[in-house]
Amino acid sequence: MYGELIALLTTVCWSIGIFPFTEAANRFGTAALNQYRLFLAWIVISFLLLIFYPLNISGLFSQPQPYHYLFLGLSGIIGFSIGDYFSFTSFRILGPKLGSLYTTIAPGSALLLGFLVLGQKMNFIGILGILITIAGVIWLTLSKKDKVASENAGFHRNKKGILFGVLGALCQGTGLVLSKLGMDYYSEKLPTLHAVWIRLLFAFGAAFLISIITGRMKANSLPIFKNQNNGLPYMFVGTLFGPVLGVSFSLIAIQHLPVATAQTIFALLPIVVLPINYFYYKEKITIQAIFACAIAVLGVFVLIWRDSLYQWI
Repeated sequence: MYGELIALLTTVCWSIGIFPFTEAANRFGTAALNQYRLFLAWIVISFLLLIFYPLNISGLFSQPQPYHYLFLGLSGIIGFSIGDYFSFTSFRILGPKLGSLYTTIAPGSALLLGFLVLGQKMNFIGILGILITIAGVIWLTLSKKDKVASENAGFHRNKKGILFGVLGALCQGTGLVLSKLGMDYYSEKLPTLHAVWIRLLFAFGAAFLISIITGRMKANSLPIFKNQNNGLPYMFVGTLFGPVLGVSFSLIAIQHLPVATAQTIFALLPIVVLPINYFYYKEKITIQAIFACAIAVLGVFVLIWRDSLYQWI
């Protein structure tokens, strides 16, 4: 029961984190927010490593091998730097309700990429799970009644928001596969918190490098240092609930639960977002939203439990 509660707490933290990040993105811009919240998260994770690994902090530099840095670094760049940029933009345009629903596509994209890159098995149950999830996402995206409810709350259903929601989920799924390559594909195992530290290191490094190359460093930094529209508290709260508490609780959860069980509870994120979104943005919860979220989450459940289900067919 302890593991289930921690996994549920993880989902709640991630769900809460979406809202301050959405507010911060509106105040700073998505690129500035993503760049500096990754740096802030890396600093906090560094302190956590000092707390939990006080006698083995040198392991951050001696234990990881070159392939750890390669695949985990790519995972951080694609999943955090690029993927979260797309996702945050999607949240800002579409709203947390629909934006969070697009995250359910990530496990399906991870399954497809795992099949192509890692040679993992793809069966009928896996394909069915992907199709169910996509059906739920499409249903809510095309719902006219839910569109009106979103527009009344100040959000929009446009092509950019939809495209960025899909791209964000695809990048996050790719990041999951690259993380697996970096942590599990080789014989040398790496502590999960070390892996998160490496991912964040490369993620914020890439975000800063991109802003320098594109000449956006000053434009991205000024809103942060000026605390434009009082956005810093939102960035701090979002970082606390997302990359810090969410990641930390998820690590505890997978230590006390089978990974499939933990991932199933994590997949409840769009369901948890619904009531929070209602109270925060006053966006009406439509019947279409409830059923679409339930269908999309069901597809994720099928994906996660596909191996167990396959044995009974």
